[in-house]
Amino acid sequence: MAVAPQPGIDELLIRCALQADLCRRLMDSPEEVFREFHLTEEQRDILRRRDGRLLQLFGAALARQARPEARAEVHLETPAAPPEPPPAVVPQGHSLPDLRLALTVMPLQTDRGLTFAAWVNPLPEGTDPSKLPPPEGAVLPGLPLTPLRAVVQIAAQQLADADGRPRVGMTASLLQSSNLAAPPAPGTAGQLLEPGDGSAPDIWIAGLGIATACQVTREVEQAIRASREVLYLDTGVATRRYLDGLCARVTSLYEDTYFEERSRDSGYRRLAARVVAAALDHPPVTLAIHGHPLVAATAPFLVMEQARSAGLSVRVLPGISAIDTVLADLCLDPVVHGIQMYEATDLLLRRRPLQPDVPALLWQIGPLETCLHSMRVSSAERFARLVAHLRLFYPPRHRVVAIYCSPHPLMPPAVLAFELEDMGQHAAEIHSGFSLYLPPAGSRPIEDHELLRQLYSVEHLRAITGG
Repeated sequence: MAVAPQPGIDELLIRCALQADLCRRLMDSPEEVFREFHLTEEQRDILRRRDGRLLQLFGAALARQARPEARAEVHLETPAAPPEPPPAVVPQGHSLPDLRLALTVMPLQTDRGLTFAAWVNPLPEGTDPSKLPPPEGAVLPGLPLTPLRAVVQIAAQQLADADGRPRVGMTASLLQSSNLAAPPAPGTAGQLLEPGDGSAPDIWIAGLGIATACQVTREVEQAIRASREVLYLDTGVATRRYLDGLCARVTSLYEDTYFEERSRDSGYRRLAARVVAAALDHPPVTLAIHGHPLVAATAPFLVMEQARSAGLSVRVLPGISAIDTVLADLCLDPVVHGIQMYEATDLLLRRRPLQPDVPALLWQIGPLETCLHSMRVSSAERFARLVAHLRLFYPPRHRVVAIYCSPHPLMPPAVLAFELEDMGQHAAEIHSGFSLYLPPAGSRPIEDHELLRQLYSVEHLRAITGG
């Protein structure tokens, strides 16, 4: 009679994320739990100490899960799939090369009023679109007005429908224009979604929390259970196992979104095309995003924009974000002294001023100064411009904290405390998940002493309330 192999480190990490009792047992009595799993002595030491090497352990586990042959180890029983039979499996799409085109749109004054002519120019590398001539032989009747010339990037992905027929999903993004200072923000930013009528939307956009599986809300879980497919962008070691237990059809979007030294924005547009294509084919679907789906995330806004154009309904479900976990890990109350928050690269691009008497949070210091995806370790030079800007508002020996909130119940948050001018010395430790907290360098004195005297005055309370 064959004996089932003892589960290894990958299975232990997954089970600890899904089973709170096992996680507590490992923290209280690690040696007892070790006997249930096949672990190397190095892995046992990492789990005993729960230090920075845990992140490398998670990364190795994720890499093995990405390989099909690594999935045949040991599998937990998962809850039964919804009773409804799963829809036909659509083959994974593959990305087509991105295209850059120069689009010229010319308004024309004719007898019929204002009309438009448009053509596409090839775009050699480094060409200024405002200096491109009309294509040879173009005939433009009427009196031409000022043309608009723009560089458009086309992201395309080849998919297949339920019958195996090829389909291509395409999205276009404005990269450069002759009369716009910057590409416009997504059309859905700051706009309210239409109120739901209680029925399922075509697309749920849901947050999975920072420590996936441990922090998913009941609302999000119910949406995933009701979906015909969940498409997810998350790197938690237990994410796939957790979602497989809720939905019969689960698709990872990470591999088709991020490519080394490629634009993150083009990847997000491919993601949006995948989600909208799925919703058109077999609604409802869920786009599940790490953390809160609308915090430091571009892709959900692109999904909402494309869904609106396609006549699809969308509902956003919140999740625990890095804002919540940073406040908890650093024991901060953002109301008492206020808080200022900026994306780190945007802070530099716009040279935003900071108020040194107000606590500050800078997001995404790991991928500082680039829109291209990379997993390479940062050098000290990466942070030189940021430190120089912050020194305009803070003393050079000001103590700051770089923090990475825990993505797994076994892993404590990574907290690096150092003086501002020494940030470059920690470059190799600061990966893409880190944020920077700057405590206030002083306090602002109270200016309105009359209001201060009235704060505990009954007479003032009655004066500013009714009755």
